[in-house]
Amino acid sequence: MIIRTMSTLSLIALLSSCGLTPIQKQQIAQFATATESVSTSTQAQFKATREKVIEIERRRLIMRNIIPAKDLDLDGGLSASGIAIQIVTLKALGAYGDVLNKLASNDQSEAITKSATEFLTQYEAAIKIQDNAYSLNKEKKDLFLKIVGIAGGWFVEQEKKKYMKSLVSIYAPEISKLAALLKNDLTLKEDSLCIEKQERKLSTTIKVGVIDHYCTSAKSLINISSSVLNNKDKEISFQEREFAYNSYGLALAAVEEIRLMSTKGAKAVEGLIMANNKVNKVISDDGYTTDDIKAFAQQVEELQTLVSILTDK
Repeated sequence: MIIRTMSTLSLIALLSSCGLTPIQKQQIAQFATATESVSTSTQAQFKATREKVIEIERRRLIMRNIIPAKDLDLDGGLSASGIAIQIVTLKALGAYGDVLNKLASNDQSEAITKSATEFLTQYEAAIKIQDNAYSLNKEKKDLFLKIVGIAGGWFVEQEKKKYMKSLVSIYAPEISKLAALLKNDLTLKEDSLCIEKQERKLSTTIKVGVIDHYCTSAKSLINISSSVLNNKDKEISFQEREFAYNSYGLALAAVEEIRLMSTKGAKAVEGLIMANNKVNKVISDDGYTTDDIKAFAQQVEELQTLVSILTDK
């Protein structure tokens, strides 16, 4: 009986050996959870931004007092299909965080299979937006099948660590590229009207993204509401003046929101990219720790707080 008990304990120890250490699990879980959070928060912010732009453009149209074009879009360049593309990218980042979380946890159930399947689906959808002809290569397909097979196999912890390392080695560079696309949407162009005039630059390396479209609409609303309020040649009713004042205040609040999101959001995504570059070493080296993951988690927490205020959630 004693021998059998010792053999059982030895087997348990063997099955648990060569897996992630508690410190490794903590760092990976912190990175993965923050990655999921930045995905969720930014999805909410992008959806709210489009709704705000539509309201801004509606107010501009009223104050311009002209017959709108038949093909008029009130979304200021933030079409539903355009935002949907950003959401696909964000879902891929979130799914990456989720699958890392599952592999780093003590979960040995089919949750790993479900999480891996979701990541593969979202990742492929995000990449196909950039390259419609994209298809998974053999290396990626084989890795996926191995991860799916973990739940029913022996030496689970050892296998989870092994395939997590492969997952990060293969996908981390491409996840950073997706994050860079997100950063562009959260970063004002160097010549943006929402940047103080003395700080603007003529040359720009940033493409027009979500935050820039929002800025253009907000600044246009400031201009037209100001012109209504400053008009000395025309009698303006109380209702017209009140509407212009409210619109002016809405636009000023939007510009402040844009500046905050451009700072906090872009910083959080930069943190994601920096931390993502360290995850492979965290998995490979049992004694390695990095402040980049902790800093990223703090940046995401600040972003979440800001988004919850801006979206009233």
